[in-house]
Amino acid sequence: MVQEINKKILSLDYTSFRVEILSADAQPSHKDGVIVVVTGCLTGSDNLKRKFTQSFFLAPQDKGYFVLNDIFRYIDEYKSVEIESAPANDAEESAPTDAFTPEPGRSSIYNFWS
Repeated sequence: MVQEINKKILSLDYTSFRVEILSADAQPSHKDGVIVVVTGCLTGSDNLKRKFTQSFFLAPQDKGYFVLNDIFRYIDEYKSVEIESAPANDAEESAPTDAFTPEPGRSSIYNFWS
């Protein structure tokens, strides 16, 4: 499976693409690493512009960093549509509306999942 993915990536010839970076965000992470999120557009020789997002983790090494993990995804464009509101069901059939209240001392999202 990994060989097929690598073969597909190499066949795409990204050297002929024009890159437009729309945003780049980074923050310190685990063991002096850096997590980076980039959004932008790639335009190929067919002049088709496609939006993308890329997230990667830069792990420290002796002279700088190396990319330990990398996720790249094209973002499909979606058009908004008008949704007709449906009449409300009986109260006993509706979903509960209680808000989530974190336990005291557990306000961090990181603590929430642990």
